[in-house]
Amino acid sequence: MPAPARFKRTPSQIKVTRGGRVLLDSSSRCEYTYFVGSHDVDNAESESFVEDMVVIERPIYTQNDFDQGFDAGQRPKHTALSWMKGKVKKCECSAACVRKTVSHHLPFLSIMKEYNIKKDFLPDIIAGLTVGIMHIPQGMAYGLLSTLQPVYGLYVSFFPVILYFFLGTSKHISLGTFAVISLMVGSAVDKGLKDNNIVLKTWNQTVDNGGGNITFEIVDNSDEVETAKLMLAMSVTFIAGVIQILLGIFRLGFLTVYLSDPLISGFTTGAACHVFTSQIKHIFGIHTNRHSGVFKLIYTYIDIFTNLPHTKPVTLIASIVCMFILVIIKEYINANPKIKPKLFMPIPVELIVVVLGTIISYFAQLQEKYSVQNVGDIPIGLPVPNLNAFNYISDVIADSIAVAIVSFAISVSMSKIFAKKHNYAIDSNQELLAYGSCNIVSSFFSAFVSAASLSRSLIQEDVGGRTQVTGLVSSTLLLIVLLVVGPYFKTLPNCVLAAIILVALKGMFKQFADLIALWKISLFDFATWLVTFCATVFLDVDLGLLVGVVFALLTVIMKSQRPYSCLLGQVPGTDIYRDISVYKVAKEIPNIKIFRFDSAIFFANSEFFKNSLYKLTVDPYQLKKMQRKLDKRKKNEKQLLNLTIDSIGSADIPIPDSDRTDTLTSPPVIQNSEAKPPQFVSQVPTLTDIHYIIIDCSTMSYVDSMGVKVLQQVISEFRAFNITVYLAQCKSSVREMFVKTNFYKTESKNYLFVTIHDAVVSAQLHQWAVTGESLANTGISNTAGSSHEIDLDITIGEATSRAENVNDFNKSNGVRGIPQQDITSNPVIENTHI
Repeated sequence: MPAPARFKRTPSQIKVTRGGRVLLDSSSRCEYTYFVGSHDVDNAESESFVEDMVVIERPIYTQNDFDQGFDAGQRPKHTALSWMKGKVKKCECSAACVRKTVSHHLPFLSIMKEYNIKKDFLPDIIAGLTVGIMHIPQGMAYGLLSTLQPVYGLYVSFFPVILYFFLGTSKHISLGTFAVISLMVGSAVDKGLKDNNIVLKTWNQTVDNGGGNITFEIVDNSDEVETAKLMLAMSVTFIAGVIQILLGIFRLGFLTVYLSDPLISGFTTGAACHVFTSQIKHIFGIHTNRHSGVFKLIYTYIDIFTNLPHTKPVTLIASIVCMFILVIIKEYINANPKIKPKLFMPIPVELIVVVLGTIISYFAQLQEKYSVQNVGDIPIGLPVPNLNAFNYISDVIADSIAVAIVSFAISVSMSKIFAKKHNYAIDSNQELLAYGSCNIVSSFFSAFVSAASLSRSLIQEDVGGRTQVTGLVSSTLLLIVLLVVGPYFKTLPNCVLAAIILVALKGMFKQFADLIALWKISLFDFATWLVTFCATVFLDVDLGLLVGVVFALLTVIMKSQRPYSCLLGQVPGTDIYRDISVYKVAKEIPNIKIFRFDSAIFFANSEFFKNSLYKLTVDPYQLKKMQRKLDKRKKNEKQLLNLTIDSIGSADIPIPDSDRTDTLTSPPVIQNSEAKPPQFVSQVPTLTDIHYIIIDCSTMSYVDSMGVKVLQQVISEFRAFNITVYLAQCKSSVREMFVKTNFYKTESKNYLFVTIHDAVVSAQLHQWAVTGESLANTGISNTAGSSHEIDLDITIGEATSRAENVNDFNKSNGVRGIPQQDITSNPVIENTHI
């Protein structure tokens, strides 16, 4: 077999024409401008496909020839040492560097520099008062949800908001209490009480009043239990803050990308079910035991239905009336598109209900006469700094991790929504530092974990809030409540706060509608939502989040392990190759299979790559079976012939050449790294009509060592049956891996081509050289404008293709939908021209 022909270096020529006029001719280095008339503009969509032409005239390039001819280099390498050197260069002890660092970690400095008092201050005042009014009832309600006294929810609405003004990068989120986070803190508190065997106990105590008067009274350890709850909640808050600080220092804000929108939606909806369940006892005025762990929701509902006969009618009526008022005003006034623009600010219906409930309860003496449970004493002033955060650290680490991640994910998601809407940027790592600092400092002032509230943030942005100055205004209002107004809420019924929480859950329960959209969009996203929701509801909040994250990662692994694969065909009249199952006009070329695998090849999917290739092209193992059967048949025929010869007593009968089996050799063993590169196949396959397999590597971002071994195995097994394998459009990262793994010691560099069309034309020329068949009869689309001048040492290819946009191309070639047999990925549609 003669050595492969070498290509003459001829300059490439590109011509762009329209309607016979040359717009661009790179060979003459001249450009011509062609103006489309009014008639052409009206028919631009139909005429662009017919008249615009790209004519390319260049040699056939293997990857090796292309790299040598155009001085290819290597990609820049990024190592840990180069990263450290870059950081060291940035370290400058200058005033500018200090200012930049301080401004980065105290974002309020740059925000206040751009603050316009005339335009921004009044809207911030109005938004701050509005949000502050919302903070009062929500803080008390969510404080109750966390199993603590309502006043601790007011602390959460005060301390973190002030700190976030200095450290946060978002201008519009409202930090404070949030239902899901309050529930998770309450769940951690319940677990801590159970692990430390702290339960509410009552007993009779004798009291000597003097003079021989001895009385008995019932006492309990409620103060001890409340203190333990507070210590557990503060420990959770402190550890969550430390975790967020560490994530921010190590710049791990990107970890939130693993919490997809379907996962967050399913998790918050499942958590909303827990929130709803926890407030039913306050709505009916009944007592239920607090459960924790797996299936706690089921046990809680068993207690609820068991105690329903003990429902307090006054409590239930008050709850229904409050919910009715909240729904009417929120849905039909505040959210009414006709009335909403006429309102100066949304009606603070939650605050109105709280004030009315407190007043009615006080004058009607609901607690004394009808046993309606009230909030109780609310201390005046701010809490004294304490060290409660260090008492139960070892008991709450696992729960704190979940709380830290969820609070950050929810808050930063809302921050990104508002930042995108108002065209400014947020820093996820700085947000981590801000949330962590808020939680650590707040843990010393009896405030539990804070997060951004969607309802308050939307109201703050809707009434015109511009910056976090709104937080300072709302904190001022809360300070007045804590210092002056707090004790007046002593007679506020708990059922009023429970009604506020249940009505606020409407937005979370509306997320069930996401399932319909996810079912139509992606089965994997649908399954992620459903699995996360069910795990959160039936297992527990923290376990639900863990199960959701693991399942979401499994879906990613499944997609990468079983990506989409297909065969490509040539679109007539072009040098474009497309999925034959999507484009009806794409035709396979005789004796050639073009295979595409829409993923990188690595250890997890290398076996699937090989099986997919064999399934869509030809299976060497089936060819081996066919060959063994053929060899066996030849052997039997030869034995029969020998018996016949012996029976007639003659040994001079010649064996026909057609019966010889020496051309059917057994498959060779895969060569090791010391073997020499193989030569071009010099024989035509006898067991299959597939002579060449071209693997489109354009979708392979990388190939690991296992992937390289599989490629070598595939090439060797096909070569055993005289089937040649070409690789086209390999990325530089893939070629670098070939060099590192000594791929070229077993496989020739001439098997790599710059484009699929180069590989196809080379295969056709090689087939012509082996079989002597005329190129016109090999099946290549000469109508595509591809012409080849063949000399002893020269191969020049010319390809023409219409310059068409994707819509024109799809319309003209009848694009069909992707086959539903494999929904793990979609085919990548490319339009590549040299």
